[in-house]
Parts: sequence; C-alpha cells; structure tokens
Amino acid sequence: MSTAPEPAPDPVRRWLPAVAAAHAANSHTWTEHGVTVRRVTGGANNALYCVEAGGQRYACKLCVADERQRAAREYGALRLLQAAGLDIAPQPLWLDESCTILPYPTVVYRWLPGDPLVPPLTTQQLAALIGSIQRLHAIRPGDVEHLELSGAWFHWFDFKPYLDELHGFLTEYGPWLAATDLEGHDLADRLARLVDGCAAFVATTTAGPGREVVPLRLCRVDPNLANAVWSGDGRLRWVDWEYSGWGDPALDLADLRWHAALSSLGTAQHAWLRNSYRRPAGDDGFAARLMVWDRLLATRWAFLILLMLWIGHHGPDRVRLTLPPADVVDLRARLIRFIARAEQVAAGDR
Repeated sequence: MSTAPEPAPDPVRRWLPAVAAAHAANSHTWTEHGVTVRRVTGGANNALYCVEAGGQRYACKLCVADERQRAAREYGALRLLQAAGLDIAPQPLWLDESCTILPYPTVVYRWLPGDPLVPPLTTQQLAALIGSIQRLHAIRPGDVEHLELSGAWFHWFDFKPYLDELHGFLTEYGPWLAATDLEGHDLADRLARLVDGCAAFVATTTAGPGREVVPLRLCRVDPNLANAVWSGDGRLRWVDWEYSGWGDPALDLADLRWHAALSSLGTAQHAWLRNSYRRPAGDDGFAARLMVWDRLLATRWAFLILLMLWIGHHGPDRVRLTLPPADVVDLRARLIRFIARAEQVAAGDR
C-alpha cells in the first residue's frame, strides 16, 4: 500500500497548523488566521476534525497508529473508489504518515455534505444502502490498474482466527462478568455456550473460506450507519474506510445484518436487505459461508457489547483517540439483548 509521501496540497498545508493546535489544546472549536476547526464526535480509533478554510470544508482524520495502517488503508480505498468512478465516498486529498505536523497518521478528504442515516430507514434509504454495498462488491482486484489495496481488515479467510477471538473474549472478560452478580454468572455461562456452539458449527460445516476459493471483492467491513451520509441528492455515500480492502462479500453481507448500528431495524427490513442483495456470479460457496458468518458475527457482537460494558467500568482497553460516554446500565441491557439475539441465530431463528 502506498504511503503517499508527497507534500500536502497548498490549501491543506495552510490550515494544518490550526488542526495541530486544536488537537494539542484538546479543543472542540479552534479559530485562527481565517481557519475554523471543529472536533467531530465519532469513532474511538480516530480524532476527526471539520476544517473550514478559503470557503471550502475539509475532513482531517487522525488515526491510531497500529498494525491496521488505518490512515493508509482509508486513503487507498478512497483513491480506488475515485478511480473506479463510484460516487459513494468523499474525494481523497492527502495522506501523511510522517507524524511531523500532526502526531498521528492522517488522511484528508473533502467534507461530505449531508446527515448520517438514522433508523427507521425509508424505502429509498434502504435501497440506497444495499445498492452502495452491491456496487462495492462489483469491484474485483485488477479492475482498477496501477492502484494497490490491501486485504480487508478482519477478513482472514480462515474460520479459526474468529473462533480464537471469541475464546479470547470469553477468557478476558467472562470472569469479570460472572463476578458482577448472579445474573452476570448466568450471562457468562450463556456466552460460553454460544462460543462452544460456534466451534461445533465450524467443525461440521462444508463451507470453505480460503482465499483461493473466495471470489475477492472490494468490501467495506464496517456498515455503521453513523458513517453513511445521506444527502439531498438521494445518494448514499460512506466515510470511514479504514478497514476496507479485498475480502469475502459473504462476510461483508453478514456484518450488515448483525452490526450493532443496524440492530434497531425491524426483521422485515433486514429480510428485505438480505433478499435484495445479488450474490456475485460464480460464487457457489456463498450461501454456506454466509451461514457460518451469521453464526460467528451474531456471537461476536455480543462480546463487543461486553467489551464496551467493561470499558464503561474500567476505562479504555487500549489507545483510543476518542472515548464516547458510556451508559453502563444501557450497555448491560444491550448485552442481554445481543446474547438473546445470538441464541436465536444458534437455534436457526434469524
């Protein structure tokens, strides 16, 4: 993946010091020399700023520096989408991994006008949502020449890493949950049974997740509706591409069903999204893989809610640039709901 060492474009270079000052001061609003910088609440793994300068609006995103290469991955995905002519993402402007002006790897793109999707979704919004995923999944490696892109993050082409992660969650946070109260002990036991069920399901499936058998497609990975921008032209565009890359479209579709941000959609709307999706031609193993991903992801999301609950009590589990306020009572209730949801999937009721 290119690290794009070129200097910042002139308009960006002129306002970068203002963003650096705003970040250093931990300020939500900063104004200097005709530049206004506003901190935008959002994902825990980045610090996002809206910059107004010279009559233009920009997004400046500082990313946690880790093995995921978040800023470079996002910039690469945005460039590929632009080259492919897909109007479902903002225009990329600059990538900086030097950490000289700003203290974290940074990606800059045009600010997208519009508002995040908020359930309940209209029929038009549902159609735009699945349509955007469909257009992504039509792009294959090699369709856009001269632009490289990494594999999608979290798409490991092997079921074992996903089971290992579930076992790791259970080992790390299960004892704490069990020690909270009697109900917590029961919840931890239910989570353990879900993990055992996933392991048994994987052991008996005929699905093959290997890279050599999966027709690779461009995958978004994160369908959080907070990053789906609905504008006045009726189009849906996505921001936050730091997990994207070549991956398994069946896994991408499964996350569209089980992601916490879409949990408030009704059963009928989820069924419509799933039934409206056109599976890639020639992917004979798609249905079998989708069944496994449904089982694994429904269980994984219960553990992700448990992690959020643990963070609400103990603070960040690792380096995070933003930490949204946590309502531990609400998170506990969500954990119970997500465990029940995963149990329904395990029982074959989807």
